[in-house]
Amino acid sequence: MKMKKVTLNRNGQTHAKPREVSDLKAGQFQIGQHVMLAVRDGDYGRIRGEHAEYVVAKIEPCDRFGGGRETVTFERVLKKAGK
Repeated sequence: MKMKKVTLNRNGQTHAKPREVSDLKAGQFQIGQHVMLAVRDGDYGRIRGEHAEYVVAKIEPCDRFGGGRETVTFERVLKKAGK
């Protein structure tokens, strides 16, 4: 099954951190879902670094931007040695 690609806008950020949190449209993600995540530098409009595998660790309701959003926490999946 193909993983969903997610690109977050981050002004001045050069790469995705081990934990990324973002307010996104509600209903797009489920806890435990694996996604390919990258960061787009909002200052320059280009993707910085490569997409890496993350898992959705937490989803919370969010009232920002008039509702209809969730605060989603993504955690980087670390590959085990020898795989």
